[in-house]
Amino acid sequence: MALGLASSTLSATQSDAPPPFPVATITGGIGNAMGWFGAQGEGYFAHGRLSAFGGVGYTPAVDDFDPSGITVAAGLRGYTGGRKHRGFAEASACQVATLSDPLEPKRFYGPCLQVGYQLASRGGFTFVLSTGVGYAVGAAAEYGNRAQGLVGLGLGYTWRRRNAEASSSGAGAQ
Repeated sequence: MALGLASSTLSATQSDAPPPFPVATITGGIGNAMGWFGAQGEGYFAHGRLSAFGGVGYTPAVDDFDPSGITVAAGLRGYTGGRKHRGFAEASACQVATLSDPLEPKRFYGPCLQVGYQLASRGGFTFVLSTGVGYAVGAAAEYGNRAQGLVGLGLGYTWRRRNAEASSSGAGAQ
């Protein structure tokens, strides 16, 4: 009886502890930071509070004269506290806009700023949602507004650092 009570108390204590720090995340979805329709890999540092990411995807031609092809993005994120639910701010270089043209369709890259939300469950399931603004470098004023709205939506998996703190601190050894 005492052994069963002790093990259930230990399980409850472990599940109440925050998840370990994230190490890496892979997501797939849509958005400028994922290469429009693509995937993104993210590596964390500074106890999961900062990350660097790269995205690769595909921009499809929706109309006859739209540009299409492989699209890339790269940037940095800073996260709020928390390990499961957290907000972030992002600075990146990504494809901001496209120009339909029968002679020379164009794609424009530029600096991008986004804010967003990440849910990374203890089991690894990850959901990412973001919005922001980008500036289309090289786009002439006659093409329209160089500043464009950005969005992102992704689903994926987050790997976490093994929780070595409990075993190295001597917790549970009595």
